[in-house]
Formats: sequence, structure tokens, C-alpha cells
Amino acid sequence: MQQPSAVSGYEQFAARAAQAAPPKPIYASPLASPAKPDAEVVATPADSTPETEPDFTLISARQPPLPDPEQPGNLTKYLEDTEGRLRRLEGAARGKPPSWPQVRLSGFMQADMGIFSQSLASKADLGNIQNGAGFRRTRLQAVGKLSDFTAFSVEMDFAIAGRPSFLDVWGEQQNLPFFGTIRIGQFRQPTTLDGWTSIRHLDFLERNAAFQAFDPFRRLGIMAYNTSEDERTEWAYSVYGTGLTFWNGVGTTYATLNDTRYGTQLTDHGGVSTAIRASHLVFYDEPSEGRYLLHVGGGYNFSRLGGNPNSLGTDASTYGSRPIPEFFVGDITGGGQTAAGTPSVIDSGRIRASTFNFWHTEIAANYGSFHFQNEWMLTTLNQIGGPTIWMPGTYAQCGYFLTGESSAYNKQAGVLDYNVTPYSDFFGLGRGRGIGGWGAWEVVARWTYVDLTCHGANPIPPPTQPTPPSPNFGVLNESTLGLNWWWNRYTRVQFNWIHSMPNYQNGTGFAPFDIFATRFQVEF
Repeated sequence: MQQPSAVSGYEQFAARAAQAAPPKPIYASPLASPAKPDAEVVATPADSTPETEPDFTLISARQPPLPDPEQPGNLTKYLEDTEGRLRRLEGAARGKPPSWPQVRLSGFMQADMGIFSQSLASKADLGNIQNGAGFRRTRLQAVGKLSDFTAFSVEMDFAIAGRPSFLDVWGEQQNLPFFGTIRIGQFRQPTTLDGWTSIRHLDFLERNAAFQAFDPFRRLGIMAYNTSEDERTEWAYSVYGTGLTFWNGVGTTYATLNDTRYGTQLTDHGGVSTAIRASHLVFYDEPSEGRYLLHVGGGYNFSRLGGNPNSLGTDASTYGSRPIPEFFVGDITGGGQTAAGTPSVIDSGRIRASTFNFWHTEIAANYGSFHFQNEWMLTTLNQIGGPTIWMPGTYAQCGYFLTGESSAYNKQAGVLDYNVTPYSDFFGLGRGRGIGGWGAWEVVARWTYVDLTCHGANPIPPPTQPTPPSPNFGVLNESTLGLNWWWNRYTRVQFNWIHSMPNYQNGTGFAPFDIFATRFQVEF
């Protein structure tokens, strides 16, 4: 049957559509995700995570793609879609105001279980670490826009300290000359590659131990970020409150490193920090949308510590680093201290200091189904009444998709985004007829090194001695093998075997232990 002729109408509609092209997508954040199809205005879950979770979000006015009019049977649908699009554009041209605010609810949950196998030396130093299961994170986030160029995020976690805890709570103004976008509130500071990768979309259960040891991470402050015209280069810089390591006899109420989950800093001697990060795509294969790429970057952070530099008490100006192994189950107090559950594996103790510097370099690559990333980190701590303390760390990780998929890349954030859309979702055919799709499968491996020997340090002893002891100087090497199984884009199961190899200076020496851990994650 011959298709009805509509060439003249098609040409008219095409010409009118070209004159009234939809605006370019507006990115509300450096960790924006691609816009969902079939949506007029969408705030997509990010995680790109992090931790977008959607820590960073895309608000887009992009229209869904038109069907190809050259394909059989598509011409009529093409004309109908074009006509509807023109009606919407003509309505906008007549000055019909948009409806504000635009809000979208997002969230995710991570249910973890871990089994610990310790050597005698490990039990002597860390105690008998209990096996456990629990919700590592359970987050809800409202993201949206208040005007064409004003966006916001309010994200809370119901599974960690604060109950609920403040995570990404900010407002921002976009499309500014010179600055690009300015964000004010609590957010992840522009520091490491792993830190800017959403916790929803990590290849492993936790960020690497070097990140935990050195990255200031989420703080109250102000940040500007932008990308180049070709989206090959991104940069961000910020000013924020350093935090205060305040010992209350059990743990730290506020912390210099990691999250300020209460969104609060109380002290007459507040610290101030600055951070900057930049990255560049040396190579990016446009036809495959980043299936082949090479990324380089780096950053610097300077922090003046809060607290009283003349005090030796709980309000002293001190620095403390206490990473956990790359898995956690249990309860955390403010400042990342464990109240119950997985303990800190090494600990610098409370070192009196005035300032610290934190440098890092990064490299990452995609080569088809294989991906790789590596960072080197160094903190130099200006100790009060003692020599400068040097604390280095690094990690390297890689992964390979057995089912042929590849890692995405987020140009606005400059990070590999391990949120995968399987070629075939996992589903069954029902009633004994087998499996219709197996989802996406990936094998991953990581090695981490952290040096907290802290040569020349004179730490202040805590009021009460916790278990494990503080300080607990040493070097941590850790290897992880993992398997990731995506049922679909929003659901996955992960398994990690972590072999932790701390070497302590307190007489315990080499004290290895193993963790066998799994996670079930759902996001929306």
C-alpha cells in the first residue's frame, strides 16, 4: 500500500523546527547525567551519585529525538511529533511562563553484609571485628530548579550519623560570566577523582582507603565550576570551613577530614580551606561516546586548621586521619569515628598542627570494555613544635565488562561514571521457561597504599584509650577483587573480597585480615 504523500508538509515542518530549535541543556552540576529520553524537563539521577546520588544533577530542556523519516512507516509519526513540538515552541514564544519550582525526588539504598576473617595479630590490635549486615546508606534527595538558572539539592541520609544526616544541601546560580556556576551550601569539595565519583556508581563497595585518609570531602562552603566550550576540560575551585577535630572522650564531634554530617562547625578558632581541581580529556572518541578515552587531572588543597593552637585539651588545633578498610558495617559517630562495627585500620592520632597541604594527580582511561584509573596523593602537615609530617597514598583500579558494555564518562565532572545500562536486562520468562536476559557482568580489581607512619609526630593522647588504640601508626596495603552484576540500570549486586595488610609500628607488626562482603543496591 502506497504511503500518503506529505513531502511539502514535511519540508514546512522541518524548516519551522530548525528555526525554533530547543535550547541547549542546562547543567545544574558538574556531575550531571545524560537527560532521560521522552522528557520535557528532567532532573535525572546522577551518581552521577556522588555519593548524586544524584549528588549532581542535570536539568534539561532537551526534546526527545525525532524518529528517522527515512525508515519505513516513520514519516507519519515524524510529522505528528514535529507538529506537536512546534505547538509547544509556539506556546513558549507567546510568552507562556514556565511553572516554578520544578522538583524531582530521587534516592537509593545500599544493603551490605560482611564476614571478617582475622589473623591472631589482627585480633590483638583491632579486637574481634564482628560480622554484620545493615543499611550502609539510605538516602532521599529533592533536586530541581527555581528559575531558568537557579538550581537546588536537599539530600539526607537515614542510615549514618545524625539520623538523618546532611549530605548535598546546596543552591546554585548557573550561566554566570567568568565563574560559570556558583554553588553555596554543603557539597563535595573539588578534590579527588574518586571523591567526585558518585557513591551510587562506584566499582567497589567503598571509595579507596587513601581517599578516606586524606580527602576533606563534604563541607560547608562556596564553589565555582565550569567547562570549556568543547567540554574537554573542566575545573572547579572552592572556599570552605576546614572543620575541627574535637575529642569528646569517645570520638570526634567534628572532623577535619570526611563528611561534616551534622552540617555544623562550632569554634571560636575556625579554620578556612581552599581547594582546586582540574581535568582534561587528552583523547575522547566522539562516535563511540567515550568508549575510548584518556583523562588526566590533578588538584591542590590548602587548609588552616580550626581549634586553639595554644591548647592541649579537647579544643586544641589538631589533625587526625583514621581510614577504615574499604568496607564498613556498623554505626558511625560524627567525624567518621566508629561507634560500633568496622574499626579504623590505621590511625594518626591527634597531631597538633597549624596547616596542611594536600596534592593529588589522576589518570583514567577507557579502552572498549576495559577501564583503568589511578591517583597519587600526598598530605604535608605543619606540626606545632615538631617537624613537618609527610603522609603519602595511592591506589590503582581496573575493570572489564564480560558482557561487552563500557564505562560512561561524565564531562561536566571529569570522572568515569560506572553506572551501566546493560545490553540486556536481567529477567525471567516465567513458569520454568528459563532466563530471558542476564544483565551486565563486570570483574574489577584494586590495590591501595596508605602511609601513616607519621615519622616525627608528637600526638596528644586521647582522654580515654579506645580500641583500637589511638594513635595506631602504620602502613596499609590493601587488595580487592570484585564482581558486579547489573540487573538493569537501577539495580545491581556487588561482591568484594578485600585482603587488608596493615603493618603496625606499635609492636604488633604485620596483622592481615580478610573481608568477604556483598551489597544489594536500588536507586531511582
